[in-house]
Amino acid sequence: MTPTPTFDARGSRPVSRSEFIDAAARVITRRGDHRMGWAAIAYEVGFAQADMASQWFEDLTALIDACYSRACQGLSDSLLRAETAPGTALDQLAAFIVAALETRRARGVFLSFRRGADLPQPLQRRLHEHDTTIRMRLKRLLNKGRRDGSLALRNPDSAVELLLASFQVPTVVVDGPEQRMWDSELVELLLAALAEPHPLNPRGADWGARLVATR
Repeated sequence: MTPTPTFDARGSRPVSRSEFIDAAARVITRRGDHRMGWAAIAYEVGFAQADMASQWFEDLTALIDACYSRACQGLSDSLLRAETAPGTALDQLAAFIVAALETRRARGVFLSFRRGADLPQPLQRRLHEHDTTIRMRLKRLLNKGRRDGSLALRNPDSAVELLLASFQVPTVVVDGPEQRMWDSELVELLLAALAEPHPLNPRGADWGARLVATR
């Protein structure tokens, strides 16, 4: 059954289910916990009919589950872009970082899968599954870089932690020229930290400039 469209406060356009989930994720991030109500989410997304949007979810736990599932999907899609990109593992890692930052700018935030201690046990287990899946795919990419010589021989767990911590920050970001500039600098810093330090890999600045030029 198709959900009843929810409109913003002026009734000018329908608010999608994904926009509602993104708004809830931003509220979770700002609060630092999962105690929130429909009204807070409605205020975040900019419309008044929260009771209509709440029909999409059985309860707030179901909405929180959807928030983390959407975060996992965003990172998975970014990894898919990396895994299918040409070039060395460094090039593929750069593609992942750029794609993840583009997604974060569009949504406002990436939730951390390791901040669910206050959630019910079944949901905590799903967060652990999301976390494990993303980390395994990232480590596979990093290990490829160690083999082809494009990435430094660092502990892959530490490298994964660095990457995810850079995306899953407790601040809400916005799309705009200034944020794209910050993101381009982050691309350069992350690639410089992970790349093997030799002239074969002067790619950080290239990918940073490409990010600034997007949109």
